[in-house]
Amino acid sequence: MIKLRPIIRIVDDDPTICDSLSFFLQLAGWQTVCYRNPLDFINDDWAHPGCIILDVRMPSLTGLEVQKKLKEKNIDLPVIFLSAHGDIEMAVNCVEQGAFTFLVKPPEPEKLKEVVEKAVKQNIENRKIKNESDKLKEQFKSLTPAEQLVARQVAKGLSNKTISSVLDISERTVQSHRAKVFEKLELENAVELFQFLKDMETI
Repeated sequence: MIKLRPIIRIVDDDPTICDSLSFFLQLAGWQTVCYRNPLDFINDDWAHPGCIILDVRMPSLTGLEVQKKLKEKNIDLPVIFLSAHGDIEMAVNCVEQGAFTFLVKPPEPEKLKEVVEKAVKQNIENRKIKNESDKLKEQFKSLTPAEQLVARQVAKGLSNKTISSVLDISERTVQSHRAKVFEKLELENAVELFQFLKDMETI
């Protein structure tokens, strides 16, 4: 898998803010992209990890409206809101809606650097976890529906006899499905199976 370089996306209708933030972050080693129009930003390519620095108040869309559209598109990039003093209440509302944090304009350079580093690190880690979970889900799909049912019961620590009673199938069938589950998922025991299902958020 190709490791994509993080991008810091800056969305602000003020070109001075965009340019100053971009310049500072590039000096800190980050790749940046600036957007004066949030409508253009919403149609961005989201493949690269990173974070979004988003102005709370803009002429075409408010930061909260942009945040809502990002949620609708299932964009996982952390949002750092920029807020003038008069917009702090709005910025707090944005954070309550799931934003990473907010900074008062103009942001203090070192604070901005610290927040961006944390946000990008979180995004990369979250994507890594999601990728691993997706792989486990694909592996779990290799089981037949009957094997999946047995797998969930085995992960609970139930005996073959109990599973047989719960699913209304013979003990011999449970044993057969149980063996196939461990073979296909490359696991050794019920404890490993429990962890497998937990990691893929099935349990």
